[in-house]
Amino acid sequence: MLNSGDPLPYFVELAGLRDTQIQRIHQALSDAEAAARLRDAEAGSAVTAGETEATLLEQRLREADQEIQRARDQLNLLALRSSRWLRFRDRLRERVEERWLRARFPDAAGPPAGRTPGPADPGPAEDGAGQPAGKAESTDPGDDWQSVSTAGTTAPADTSPAALREEYRAARRETDVIGSAEGWEGLATRPGLPRWLTLVLLLVVMAVEVPVYWVAYQPFHGVGSASGDTLSGTLAVSSAVIMLILPHLAGHMLRWRSATGSPRSGWLPALSLLGVWGGLTWVLGTLRAKFVMQKDTPASTGGDLAGFSGLDGSSTGTPTLLDRLDLTPSTVTWLFCALLLLSGGVGFLLGLFREHPFLDAYRTAVEQRDDLQRRHEQTKADTERARAAQETAEDRRLNREEAARRRIASVRQLYEAAAARYLDGVREGAKDVAVSESVMLRSRARPLLPAPRDH
Repeated sequence: MLNSGDPLPYFVELAGLRDTQIQRIHQALSDAEAAARLRDAEAGSAVTAGETEATLLEQRLREADQEIQRARDQLNLLALRSSRWLRFRDRLRERVEERWLRARFPDAAGPPAGRTPGPADPGPAEDGAGQPAGKAESTDPGDDWQSVSTAGTTAPADTSPAALREEYRAARRETDVIGSAEGWEGLATRPGLPRWLTLVLLLVVMAVEVPVYWVAYQPFHGVGSASGDTLSGTLAVSSAVIMLILPHLAGHMLRWRSATGSPRSGWLPALSLLGVWGGLTWVLGTLRAKFVMQKDTPASTGGDLAGFSGLDGSSTGTPTLLDRLDLTPSTVTWLFCALLLLSGGVGFLLGLFREHPFLDAYRTAVEQRDDLQRRHEQTKADTERARAAQETAEDRRLNREEAARRRIASVRQLYEAAAARYLDGVREGAKDVAVSESVMLRSRARPLLPAPRDH
């Protein structure tokens, strides 16, 4: 068998095991190639989707920048209007001060503050001698007399009315130079309350109002019955909601009246709502006060108790709560009305305590731009990773094939070594010289194992 060309049975078995291992390597390579093709296709789709999304995000970023610029222009216009009012107020105050100075120092006539006298301005009146009026030398020797000697003393500082007027002009010129900029001062911390805190405060105020309304509605439905308490409680909760929502909506309407697209006459329904709310507050407060001020009707007595006096000698009925507390009906009425007005006023202030529509639009646009920028950066990073995976797909395929070839070569070498080791064992164990020579001849024929079936 050693001299024949047929393979040894053991070699056939080794070749079968070798082919099985090689087939497994090829199958693993095929699976890896299929998964790699799927990943490459996903990477290509991710690149296309990322580029499309990046284009859309860039467009939205440009739109966000335009919105920010528009909001900034609106804020600058709003600041300009405020600056105009401040300048008008300052000019009005300067004119009042100017008139006061003219009335206080009539001898210091001069040009208006803030401008220098021109050549066309009339100068101070002069007499025939070229001296200003009132400064001509007097011929009366008594005008130059003095009772206190000024010899050896230092001349005081110039405190004449003209000097005071000049200091005032200089100070105002400095104020004109250091003027406020006619523009928006910039974004600050959000002044408005968070939405959740506004809702919590509204619920707290509503919880304060419900008992007042509940007690006010009890006389209409009875006290102590389940149905009456249910009706009173339902009306109390409904009244608390209405009496709190009305001023809150009015505050919202007044706050957003300057927004683009809002009705310019929005103050009319807002004030109407406040008027209705004020009237209902007065009615409900009066109703609650009357319930406290009610008097119990004394039971009718027979004629036998006529003229009976109590221990204190008075024949009057039982004193009311107002009598015991020494309160007047108007005090109690104003007490409950003020409580309802205060709670509704809190809702009104919560409606007003919001950012200006222009500032809210600017802040919202800035926040949206920041979010778009983060999304754009993340999209670019994901797109670059997908593009890198797509560009290195061929190199990774070649690396996988090279790794599979090395594994197949290693398997073949391993089984060839096993066959050679088998022949060495046969040669060492054989006692016949002919067998040893046959083994040596068979060992020189490489490869020892049959070729693979598929290759």
